[in-house]
Amino acid sequence: MKRIGRLFILLFFISLTPKLNSSNDPTVGSTKSIVIKGLESFIKEKKFLPDAVLMYPGIANKALKTKLTELINESAKDFLEVASGNQSDENYRAKIKLGLGRFDTYFNELSSEDQDRVYKYYLQLIDIVGLKNSDDQLKKWRYGS
Repeated sequence: MKRIGRLFILLFFISLTPKLNSSNDPTVGSTKSIVIKGLESFIKEKKFLPDAVLMYPGIANKALKTKLTELINESAKDFLEVASGNQSDENYRAKIKLGLGRFDTYFNELSSEDQDRVYKYYLQLIDIVGLKNSDDQLKKWRYGS
């Protein structure tokens, strides 16, 4: 009899527990909204400016700064596409790979500080979407395989 009572109590508490990733979960929509707003805010920020905290001198070449800003913003838009649709670690990592590939043309023109800054922008994007890691894509891009 005690077993039946314990089983009933266990089932009762399980029924009270909200289901994870449920479409009725109000936090799913609000989390998505927060991610989208974070990415939109990231896109609006001026980039490659001097930053004393990061000890980053900025990019003096205006044409290069404009192009790199376009590239990192394009990556943020790629993340927006994923955030608006099928959010998965694999989809975000595919967008990281695509985005880093866009920088390859300019890689040799970048100082080590500029390369670090691109790396840190990607870390910001990863943080915004809650991705745990880039599967070492950033390290490989920055430091080689």
